Amino acid sequence: MNLNKPISIAENKKANVVIVASEYQRAAKILAEYLGKITDAAFQIQETTTVNPSIILKSADHGTDGFSYRIFDKDIEIEAGNEQSSVYAVYDWLERVVGCRYYSRDYEYLPFDANLTVCFEEYSFSPILEYREILYRDYGVPEFAEKHKMTPGSKRDESWGFWCHSFYTLCPPEEYFEEHPEYFSLYEGRRVGNKAQLCLSNPDVLPIVVENLKKHMAKKPAARYWSVSQNDNNAYCQCEKCREMNERDGSPMGSVLNFVNRVAEHFPDKVISTLAYWYTRKAPALTRPADNVHIMLCNIEANRGLPIETDERSAGSRQELLDWKGICKNVFLWDYCIQFRNLVSPFPNLRVLGPNIRFFTENNVRSLFSQSNREIGGEFHELRGYLLAKLMWNPDLDEREVMTDFLNGYYKQAGPLILQYIDLIHDEMEKAGGELNIFGGPLDAKDTWMSEDLFRQYENLFEQAIQQTECDKDAQFRVRTAALPVYYAGIVLEYGDTDEKYRRIAKFAEQARKTGLVMVEEWKITVDKFVTDAMAKLGEVSPA
Repeated sequence: MNLNKPISIAENKKANVVIVASEYQRAAKILAEYLGKITDAAFQIQETTTVNPSIILKSADHGTDGFSYRIFDKDIEIEAGNEQSSVYAVYDWLERVVGCRYYSRDYEYLPFDANLTVCFEEYSFSPILEYREILYRDYGVPEFAEKHKMTPGSKRDESWGFWCHSFYTLCPPEEYFEEHPEYFSLYEGRRVGNKAQLCLSNPDVLPIVVENLKKHMAKKPAARYWSVSQNDNNAYCQCEKCREMNERDGSPMGSVLNFVNRVAEHFPDKVISTLAYWYTRKAPALTRPADNVHIMLCNIEANRGLPIETDERSAGSRQELLDWKGICKNVFLWDYCIQFRNLVSPFPNLRVLGPNIRFFTENNVRSLFSQSNREIGGEFHELRGYLLAKLMWNPDLDEREVMTDFLNGYYKQAGPLILQYIDLIHDEMEKAGGELNIFGGPLDAKDTWMSEDLFRQYENLFEQAIQQTECDKDAQFRVRTAALPVYYAGIVLEYGDTDEKYRRIAKFAEQARKTGLVMVEEWKITVDKFVTDAMAKLGEVSPA
């Protein structure tokens, strides 16, 4: 065995290797396609061969998503235990060994080398996070998600029956409330069937939920995970029996978990998931999840400006995770990397991503879902998604190194200037106390890290970055897109004289529409409304 012997992949645009795959045909086709683009050579895929050298895709157990690759004698061997992890392995090998980068769905870097030769040491890895999902539009596309070894959206659709907020699906108020209001929350002195919860102590509710769940399972028999979980409001039942369960457990999770455990008894071959969210985040003092009950903890109230592990404002969220760690073998954590009311606003949380993910995984989190922007675009969505993906796969990576590599590759000549902007806005946010709220916006920081003086420094850095990419229109387009949050903040904060405000609105409107940006606030405010309202304040017509 010689792990360091170079192997010629192609010479003068002619393939010097064949790809051997008896099982993993999709991974083999991806490898052949990318090597073809890189070398301009055509690569054959065979089930068996005696040709040396070969790139051999082999089956071997490296955990659910793990893999390894090495040079063995004259061949390259890539091992994985299933088709999906084999695809992960191929993309990883292309990135780590060959130098490919998958920056966004619209732009990836492939080094061209008609005489490609590789040399590398053996590498193997199996991720600590068994489930990794990022809620950005790019990562909802399976072909892009798997380039970053994220759980493809299609896999969640296949393995999950219900994802969350299912109480009213399993016991619909439009079907039951009129005749049986007692099935629903007693809240503020009356039974509520609209935007409330179920009465989980009512003995008739359990068989209804179980029977309806069976019907849904019959329509999707392959799904393993089924969420039996609270609706998205805090109107939980305050009847005497529900209150007794909650008081005994010291948390409204008492009645929920007792109910979910009883549902789970009917489905021993399934995993019944439930939310620890809003009023149920606090772990129960006595009740424990059944073996087939899955806890999805949502840390919605944590501060996003400083690491959760050390920031006192996140003490509650920190303790909730530690408490659930004590009673769960593994925790599914629903994390937040979004500013709901200002999707296209500066949100300097990039420095906390690594420390937070390391804290999560050190405390029994084995599944991680990052709620980012469900809409098109958003502040630094390409960079933030890239960092999240890298850190979910391997929390021990140097995130600064990853970020610098991304910025220089994605924004080209402007990379150092954008890094300068990122450092400045993060430094100023931390200097001001490090408070970052997922429901906040520029107005919250008007007197600190979004002051007019600092804003002009931010805007000037992006103007320099745009000029720096004058000779590369594609890179310049990406820089102009990255500048949108700064323009947005300037519009909201109304900085500058009338002419300056108009020019800023026009630049924002033009670039936003070119990128396909639709929403600036989740569900509510469109780009067109935002621009029209901003222009109306100036007494002008919206720019076309």
